[in-house]
Amino acid sequence: MKRLVITALFLAIGLSIQAQNQRVEEKIDITISSSELSNMNGFTIQNINGDLKVEGYDGNEIRVSGSKVIKKRRGRLDDETVESIFLEHQSHQGIMYMYVRTPGSEVNFKNGKLNHKMNWDKRKWDKYDEIGFQFDIVVKVPNKLLLRASTVNGSQLIVEGMNMDLNVSNVNGDVMVRDAKKAVNVNTVNGDIKIWYDNAPTTNSDFNTVNGSIQIYSPENLSAVVTFKSLHGDLYTDFDEVTRLPNKLNKAKGSKGYRVSKTAPIQIGQGGPTLAFETLNGDAYIQKRKSK
Repeated sequence: MKRLVITALFLAIGLSIQAQNQRVEEKIDITISSSELSNMNGFTIQNINGDLKVEGYDGNEIRVSGSKVIKKRRGRLDDETVESIFLEHQSHQGIMYMYVRTPGSEVNFKNGKLNHKMNWDKRKWDKYDEIGFQFDIVVKVPNKLLLRASTVNGSQLIVEGMNMDLNVSNVNGDVMVRDAKKAVNVNTVNGDIKIWYDNAPTTNSDFNTVNGSIQIYSPENLSAVVTFKSLHGDLYTDFDEVTRLPNKLNKAKGSKGYRVSKTAPIQIGQGGPTLAFETLNGDAYIQKRKSK
């Protein structure tokens, strides 16, 4: 009996050590100094797996915190593998970029944009194919910068307190923008979109999801033209001064010629910037913001 108990104890210890070797978690603490940002007018951050929150503030540094988790389904994680997956940043043409660097990934700039291609080295397939990673990130960003923020598999992407134009995207998760002040372009695939405008929008904005709802909250002095496209959804608003406009034909030239699609616009108030809503399975809402 004692032998069986001792054997079970050693087995439990062995499994515990193996589990520890299969998962490594590290804290993230990165600062991009004001000197590095002196000639920058924008910030782009691209996460892949994990939540992302961007907080605008009246400062001159970018401060990144959160956690990095590396997992391996079988076998032992070594230090080289853990260190080979990390957040990297570099500048290009007035934009500071931050992204997840992984073994075999290709990073280049084309037409002023970052191209980031994941490409596991097939020669190391046995080493990397069972590895997963997740970065849950909180970023404090000078609110004067133009912002592009994205993640792919994040339950939430949150942006708040930014003063300039925003371009925000998720794939499998929700997007929330609080206290937006200028143009907002948001898209996700499987998730809801919620936007709180600090001031009534004065510039065109786009909101797109495939499976989810879109909710926009604006001060009561909103004046805009609204377009809405959905296969299985409706548009709702609690604004009183609403006028239906004639159907509009949008022409976009592609490889097969011009594609003509019909939208049914409405006007809120005296009209103004265009707020374009598009969803496949979901409703859209334009509502009065009761308080800030």
